[in-house]
Amino acid sequence: MFKRIFHIYVIPFFLSVCYTIGLGFWDYLFRLKDIPVFFAVLIFNTYFFIYLNQSRGNVIKDIALFLFFILSLYISTSTGFLQGHMSLGIVASAFQTNQNEAFEFFSIISAKYLVFSLILFLSTFYYLYKYDSEFKVSFNKKVVFFLLFLNIINTFFVQTLVALNKYKKEEKILTEDNTGFTDWKIKKITPKYDNQIIIIGESVPRAYLSLYGFKEKTTPFLDKAPVEFIDHYISTAPNTATSLVRTLAYMDENHDIDIKRNVVTLANQAKYNTIWISNQGFLGKNDTAVSRIAIHANHKFFLKSGNYRSKNTDDDVLLGILNSQLNKYKDQKNVIFIHMMGSHPDACERLFKQPKMYPQYGNSINCYLSSFNKLDSFIQSVYTRLGKTKRSFSITYFSDHGMTVHQAGYNVDNKTKKNYDIPFFILASDIKKRNKIEKIVSAYDFLNIYAGQLGVQSLYLNDKRNLKEIPTNENVQVFNWENYIPYHSLD
Repeated sequence: MFKRIFHIYVIPFFLSVCYTIGLGFWDYLFRLKDIPVFFAVLIFNTYFFIYLNQSRGNVIKDIALFLFFILSLYISTSTGFLQGHMSLGIVASAFQTNQNEAFEFFSIISAKYLVFSLILFLSTFYYLYKYDSEFKVSFNKKVVFFLLFLNIINTFFVQTLVALNKYKKEEKILTEDNTGFTDWKIKKITPKYDNQIIIIGESVPRAYLSLYGFKEKTTPFLDKAPVEFIDHYISTAPNTATSLVRTLAYMDENHDIDIKRNVVTLANQAKYNTIWISNQGFLGKNDTAVSRIAIHANHKFFLKSGNYRSKNTDDDVLLGILNSQLNKYKDQKNVIFIHMMGSHPDACERLFKQPKMYPQYGNSINCYLSSFNKLDSFIQSVYTRLGKTKRSFSITYFSDHGMTVHQAGYNVDNKTKKNYDIPFFILASDIKKRNKIEKIVSAYDFLNIYAGQLGVQSLYLNDKRNLKEIPTNENVQVFNWENYIPYHSLD
């Protein structure tokens, strides 16, 4: 009996486990109601492999092997291992990644995932074509039909199509009717500052900034600067594509996004001179959702052009453009958006002249932490430059999302609070001392806070939810790529 079970089930079960985990189905084990899904996929795919092995014709085997080859290529990228099963977030990241970022992504793929996928594919080939057990499993036609319909290949591709459909629906909502005048129904305008800088960071979890208590001095300037910072600020979503549009554009109580009613059009209607300076890509016909917001600015500067022609550019180049714009529009009231590449993986590629400062950590984490020192220097440069204008100013900084950080590196994820815990701080010409704002604040309130900084009151916004008056929020919701869920339900 044992010999029969061993010969029939060991190899196909091994292959099933490897594909199930490699494609990200492991994340179904973290919610009680989803656990049966994981084991169903595991069991069905085990019998699917047995059926393929016993199939007499090579046509079915050849087709299956080709599809398993595609799955192996996907597994080699480590996306399933690190981010779970196929979802809207993975599809959005793929569609909104420029060419340079794609090359970087493939350049930092760990060899262990390449070796794993290669061994897995060769094992699949061996089992389908070379392995011949003396024991067989009988399949009737109904079971064969069922296995051909419900297996790991079909399940993965159906998930991909579902995620792609969700992405296309969201993209349609974000891109349709994005021209013409947008009426914010402004009631009152009382400008507070001559120059307002909104710096959008990238992939920065607040727990690793010494401003927020991290043991390494990653933000020496901010540690001593007269800064106001929210101690518990939470992003809307765990990756750039889904987070920033929900932060920078208006969303009603039904979660419907009005891409035209955004931070830029609000400032435009309030008669500010708007400038967008970006080190992220502007991707032509495949423009990111953020680009759909940026195009409304009076003046736009993208260091990376569209049509996927991109290069790795130092964030410090943004400082030169900022300086020229401050000189050019020195008699106007300006709102200037700066979108950084920041600590986007691979952080080692973002350092340029910034030294690696933490050799006690592995190279990946050394670079990541050092990128926060580079951010700190960037903020200091902006602060110093604005001080020299002799005009009133404010600098607002927040990151788009956090990251999952582990000993070997860091990655985007949606399952823990760390992926949503981000820094938010303000420096201004009239802020003279350090102030920690001990509140829980959701980035879904950013437009309200931003309007307060602009001195604008709109019928679409709540002027009582400005930075000073906004109450702590014990019921923060986040978008986890699939649904809006309670932040406190996360690990």
